[in-house]
Amino acid sequence: MPITDPEKLRIVLEHVFNVKICRKCGARNPPSAEKCRRCRSKNLRLKRYKK
Repeated sequence: MPITDPEKLRIVLEHVFNVKICRKCGARNPPSAEKCRRCRSKNLRLKRYKK
């Protein structure tokens, strides 16, 4: 069931895609992270948004 309300859609997309992913171990980290919470690597990227 798709979400049609634009405000709810914005909230969901922000919650799902507003994270950083570690390139070494694949852990999800908060967007403010400087290092990975699991392996302490500094090699982080923002989660991609695929449409």
